[in-house]
Amino acid sequence: MQSSVNASKWVFWAQESGHLFLLQKVSCEVSCLTPLYILQVPLAGPHTTSEAQAFFHMYHSYSEITNPSDRLRWCRYGLDLLQKEVAAMVGMEEWLYQDLESGIFHRSFTPELADKLAALYGIPVEDILDDYTLFLHRGGGAFLRRYREAKGWNRQQLADHAKVSRTSIRCWESGHKTISQKCFCHLVENLGSDFPSMLRM
Repeated sequence: MQSSVNASKWVFWAQESGHLFLLQKVSCEVSCLTPLYILQVPLAGPHTTSEAQAFFHMYHSYSEITNPSDRLRWCRYGLDLLQKEVAAMVGMEEWLYQDLESGIFHRSFTPELADKLAALYGIPVEDILDDYTLFLHRGGGAFLRRYREAKGWNRQQLADHAKVSRTSIRCWESGHKTISQKCFCHLVENLGSDFPSMLRM
């Protein structure tokens, strides 16, 4: 009885290709073959299976992702972590990390937290910051001064190009005032694309 049961089972017979296998079953001295095609998809752990699988259908590799929020999701799913677990590991509030994955950046997302998050995911910090947050990470006013010096301008020339006052330039470069996101967008609009491009060089 045991031998007949074993004989009726499908067993591996041959591998035709990377995903195609042939199974064999012998019953009453009759041999049967059937194909077995195994599909391979990115695996996600038990924490985020359905959500992660839906996300992995959007992108085939990390290099395809252009926005910081989806890069964060890709890395988190790859490590099979919940948002609250990532937040705890880098020392930030859960709501702050949730907002990051929604594309919302806050001033409380400090350069130190950005560096910790990038280190956890093993990616460059530039990958997870929008232009304004990266600008603050590069020093804000200090970066503005480096940009001005690279252009060979004095403060008045920068003020003229940026269409702001020389006093504002002086306060920003000295760190007496922080450049708001609204002012940053004004700078980008008037200085041109090479200003934000220099951030990512």
